[in-house]
Amino acid sequence: MARAKKRADGRYCSQIYLGRDENGKRKYKSVYAKTPAELKEKETAVRLQLGQGLDVLSQRDSFATWADDWLRLKEKEQITCRQMDNYRRAVKLWKEELPGYEIGQVRADDVERVLIALSDQGLAQRTVDLYRSAMRQIMRRAVGRVIPTNPVEQVELAAVGRKAEQRRALTAEEQQWIWNTPHRAQPVAVIMMLSGLRRGELAALTWNDVDLKARTITVNKTIEYNSNGTPTLRHVTKSDAGMRTVDIPQRLADYMAAMPRDGLLVIHSAKGEVMTATAWAKLWRSYMRELNIKYGTRTPADLERMRSSKPGPKVFDMTIPPITMHWLRHTFCTLLYLAGVDVVQACAQMGHADVSTTLRIYTHLDAIHKRKSVDKLDAYLSGNSKAENE
Repeated sequence: MARAKKRADGRYCSQIYLGRDENGKRKYKSVYAKTPAELKEKETAVRLQLGQGLDVLSQRDSFATWADDWLRLKEKEQITCRQMDNYRRAVKLWKEELPGYEIGQVRADDVERVLIALSDQGLAQRTVDLYRSAMRQIMRRAVGRVIPTNPVEQVELAAVGRKAEQRRALTAEEQQWIWNTPHRAQPVAVIMMLSGLRRGELAALTWNDVDLKARTITVNKTIEYNSNGTPTLRHVTKSDAGMRTVDIPQRLADYMAAMPRDGLLVIHSAKGEVMTATAWAKLWRSYMRELNIKYGTRTPADLERMRSSKPGPKVFDMTIPPITMHWLRHTFCTLLYLAGVDVVQACAQMGHADVSTTLRIYTHLDAIHKRKSVDKLDAYLSGNSKAENE
């Protein structure tokens, strides 16, 4: 039986007997409430949790301890450096937002408040989703052990955060820009556009991985970058599906055959070393500037700069789409679709961990190109009509 009494501060308190610890000492759970009725409800809730096998005393453990334990478990998994940096950043944020919280005190509205605040700060939806996912995983470990349900699952919050820029494939004209603009980054763009390799996979690619006669590229390692942009070679890819052999078109094989083999790596720094994150950024900015100068429209401000007598290279306004490396990978998937490659084979070529990822892209492309299917039907019906009239 719980022993109830009224405290000096006006609150009611009772202690629920939990049994004895390993030393034979009695264990109690203290329950506090403003009224006898509220106390009764809380006692019932505690007994219900005891009936579910929950360790109610461990609900007093700090949230920070549970978050740190989860992070240590993640560090033992095969997770990319960047993802681990993201998880560390997420844990740091939640510990700062929930200072002094016990694991059993975390409520859905606490989580919701933080997510809304992150959105109001202008963070991208993908970033907000990352923080939400980390919190969900932290609390999931406590479910069934010290808490009955995951409070994050109770957050009924629509997608929040600034929407990420839509990834798309390059148009036929933009693809031609790539082919017609010699630059040190052109091999990067061409290979990614016609093989679908990720940046890290391309950074780790050696000439030994390329068989131009068989027209294949073997992907069996990747370069990962930590928060400082320092590269680390890993003989695993983003997922198990990332370990793959990519069949490349003849056009890419011919292009790569003409590339200089001035080192072990297919793509490397000016010194022949692995590309750092900074080197990638500088290379790509230079390439986008070159494309913009060649194909962009000069703004009035640009024309004024051109009339300036100041020496040195001039920085012009970017008036062409900001092509990203992921757009090139998306272009490869689109080319597979247009070539009639089935979704399962496309998934294998792209190295997607789940065919549903490829299917989403194919479904989106179906919506864009559905007119083509109707045109085929029209041609078929027209042909049948002619046959019937002959």
